[in-house]
Amino acid sequence: MRRRRQELSPEACRGILERGRECVLALAGSDATDGFPYAVPVNYSFASPTEAEGEAGVVGHLLLHGAPKGAKLDAIAADARVSACVIERGDVVPEQLTTYFQSVIAFGRARLVDGDDARRAALLALCAKYAPDLGAETVDAEIARFFARTAIVDVTVERASGKQSIELV
Repeated sequence: MRRRRQELSPEACRGILERGRECVLALAGSDATDGFPYAVPVNYSFASPTEAEGEAGVVGHLLLHGAPKGAKLDAIAADARVSACVIERGDVVPEQLTTYFQSVIAFGRARLVDGDDARRAALLALCAKYAPDLGAETVDAEIARFFARTAIVDVTVERASGKQSIELV
C-alpha cells in the first residue's frame, strides 16, 4: 500500500468484513462475459477460519448465495481467484471535496459448497445477518422453499487489505 498511514490493521479489516452489509465480488472473465472481468454486488456472511486455517494465515470465509447457474459460477469455474470489496463507510463531504471512507479488499479463492448440512448452515448464517428478527419457523420455511435452487459459494479469504481516508487516521 502506497499510503501506509491510511492502512487498516488486520483486526480492523476483519471487523469490517464481519460487520459489512454488502460487497462487490470481482471475478476474472469467462466465456459468459466475453472475457471481460465480472463484478457483481452480493450479500454475504463472514465465518471465522478454523484454528488450523488461522495458523496457516487464512483470514476467514465469505459465504454467498445465488442461482445454481450463471455468469458468477461460470467465472468461478474458469478461475477460482476472486476479490471482494466491502465499504463500511463512504461519507461524501462536499464542502471538503472528499469522502471519509473505510474499506477492505479481500483476496481469495471461491468454490461451490457441497453437502446439504454445510449449505443449510451458510443460509442460516445469511438469514441471521440480514433478517435477525425473523422466527426460526419462517427462516426454515424460506430455506426449504429455495434450497434446491440455491447455490452457496465459499470464498476462502487468503489476505485482506484495508484503507481509510486520511481524515479518519
